[in-house]
Amino acid sequence: MSLFIVFLLCLVLSAFFAASEMAFVSVNRLKLRQLADSGDPAASAVLSLYEKPQEFLTLLLIGNNIVNVAVAAIVTIQLDLRFGIANEWVVLALTAPVLLIFCETVPKDYARIRAQSFLLGYSGVMCGILRIFRLPVRMVLSVVHFFLRPLRATKPKNIFVNEEEFRSLIQESVKLGVISRPEKRLIDTILDFEKIKVEDVMVPFERIPKVSLGADIQSAKKVAKEHHSKMLLVYEELPEIIVGMIYVFDILFEEDETLGLKKFLRAPVFIPSQASIEKAFLTLQDKRQSYALITGKSMVVIGAVPIESLVAF
Repeated sequence: MSLFIVFLLCLVLSAFFAASEMAFVSVNRLKLRQLADSGDPAASAVLSLYEKPQEFLTLLLIGNNIVNVAVAAIVTIQLDLRFGIANEWVVLALTAPVLLIFCETVPKDYARIRAQSFLLGYSGVMCGILRIFRLPVRMVLSVVHFFLRPLRATKPKNIFVNEEEFRSLIQESVKLGVISRPEKRLIDTILDFEKIKVEDVMVPFERIPKVSLGADIQSAKKVAKEHHSKMLLVYEELPEIIVGMIYVFDILFEEDETLGLKKFLRAPVFIPSQASIEKAFLTLQDKRQSYALITGKSMVVIGAVPIESLVAF
């Protein structure tokens, strides 16, 4: 009976070690960090395991192998004593399915689905076992490092990732709920800043409100109100002949609405349509302007773009 209890205990420990390993590599560490910062002692204990993850994973590997060997040994002894069977293939046929299903697949799937709750619930047990067996674990790691020393690469590790790898990390973070979709769009905007052409985010010339240079402030305010625009293009004689821009805020509080527009006229900032939104943004920033006029191949104005559209396309 006592041997049977040891057999069941080994199965439970084997399942526990397998589940702990899966939970350890699957849990969202950012959420653990948030819990730890809010004062959760269990989360702090779990995070301490990540300070030297190799020690904890080695502990799980050693423990799992010991109990699995113990299970096979107990089955071998019982088969020999009770049935006179000493065939190793029979032992393998009996123990392998039990260990594979109940001590590997099932506990690992469970721990993968409920990684955070599993680690938080058993954080004390895990930390306690690691403290008890830390010395033998370090001895095993020393032996491993000794034999692997000739195989270690002499080239320093590259701590940087390329853009494709970074995008994959961001996509995975969205799936895990670490990064929200609006945050991902903002990151994509930053990554694509130098690739997207300014013509892709501009407002077409036909849709931009315009006012004649000979008009007064009252007329300009009326046009701006009708189009709900913050900026007006100012033309001379023909709408295609742009001589400048007027920011509505500059004339908004002007009491004398009979004044002409020349006093408030701003020199336009011209940017080629094939320029990147990064170049357009830096140009507007340097010129301290909020709008840029986009020109085509023949230097004809084909549109305009506000600076906020460059970072929120």
